[in-house]
Amino acid sequence: MALVLDAPPAPSLPPRAGGWALRPTTDPAEASRRGARAYTATCDAGPPVRLEIHRVPHHPLRACYPFGAHDLVLSVTPATEVAPITDLLRGLLPALFTADPRCRRIIAAPAECDSATQLTLEAAGFRRVTEADLPDGSVVLYTAEPPSVTGVSTALDDMPH
Repeated sequence: MALVLDAPPAPSLPPRAGGWALRPTTDPAEASRRGARAYTATCDAGPPVRLEIHRVPHHPLRACYPFGAHDLVLSVTPATEVAPITDLLRGLLPALFTADPRCRRIIAAPAECDSATQLTLEAAGFRRVTEADLPDGSVVLYTAEPPSVTGVSTALDDMPH
């Protein structure tokens, strides 16, 4: 449990990402206490979208996989229109990796029955990993990783011997 207490709060984001304006809705003291930040994202193409960014050690997903202390969970509500939300996520991923260079993984966990969000995540560059059961229901885990992680070869011939 010490890891939960030692994990830093979720990083702050810039005021814009992927053509969307990002307005923080969490005060800094609450972000430090909860390990999370919330934002409202707006653009000309549609209604506002609520974003929540958590450190995995402060989120129920910590029981689902062997996480790193700087891994993030991204929740997007609502994810009803694929194209605009996809643009937001495509702009948001590099902003999150820039905000915390030690972040190796951003996780999203839509409900197992939420195929619209799953398609949006895939279109934005997330990769489907596995399913998991949480106290509130079953989810599908999606991950996005920075180029510094995805560019590492996993071929046996490239591994140190």
